[in-house]
Amino acid sequence: MYLIALSLVAATSVPSVYANSITNIESFPYIGSTTQFPHGRKWGNVRQTFQLQIPQNSSALSQLDIDVPAGLRVKNDISISNKSGKEIQANTSVNANKITIIFSEAISPGNTLTIDLNKVDRVGTSNAWLYRVSAKLVGMNAEIPIGIAQFRLTY
Repeated sequence: MYLIALSLVAATSVPSVYANSITNIESFPYIGSTTQFPHGRKWGNVRQTFQLQIPQNSSALSQLDIDVPAGLRVKNDISISNKSGKEIQANTSVNANKITIIFSEAISPGNTLTIDLNKVDRVGTSNAWLYRVSAKLVGMNAEIPIGIAQFRLTY
């Protein structure tokens, strides 16, 4: 009887936690899709591509930082283009487990970028890799996490 009473008191004394939903999610860039070519290759270089959507309500994009997952090596052979296929000028650097892309001109809202990591070498045995992507927007000094680009090895 005491155990039941104590359990009820403990359950009702836990404070309620309220969460607010994010209503303005369309004001930040986000990862739209990912692809890998060739699809089923287990070893050697592959090209991993992801699309980055920059919504109309977003601030302009000035920089991307991409964390390279363990088990992958990315060469500094990166192509960036807009939705019409025009190449976007940017300074890219790869330092072990981090890719930094600094755009020559800020990328305005309403654009879609295609980012090709042209020479990715798999050195690990995983069949799924998660790149954490952060952005710097014009007018903000902080890096904002914008998503995860996920690539899976399919057979």
